[in-house]
Amino acid sequence: MPGRRAGSASSSITARKAARSARVTKFLVYNARKRQEGGDSAATYFERTECVAGVQDARFQQLMPDPIHWLGLRRIDRFVSMSDMKHDALVSQGIEIVERVPIPDELVPPDAHVELDAKRAAGYYSPEPPPQAETTIGRPLEKY
Repeated sequence: MPGRRAGSASSSITARKAARSARVTKFLVYNARKRQEGGDSAATYFERTECVAGVQDARFQQLMPDPIHWLGLRRIDRFVSMSDMKHDALVSQGIEIVERVPIPDELVPPDAHVELDAKRAAGYYSPEPPPQAETTIGRPLEKY
């Protein structure tokens, strides 16, 4: 596993999205964001998501630490997630996080910066200060 220290044990835990309907909703949100007046923008990311899905975020992160407790884990050395909700849920359940690892900018596709910058402005972890949400605009629909 990349990033693992020699002689240490490691776990990689991923959570799958529960239902196909979540993917359909995500598709509808992306389409609405691209087609809205002014195009896709970090400043209107959550507003558009709530307009289509009814909520800004439907995930229930408070239950996420349970499987980690069931595995007997008490500490995460490298937490590879920028989500403040996941981090806060783990820490509030007594799981120590030693290092938070952000997604490197070079791995983020250009259009994904709209979503990521909106989330950074809303509290997602980033070692740098979040950009102004108003300045991040995605490609216009005609450029696809």
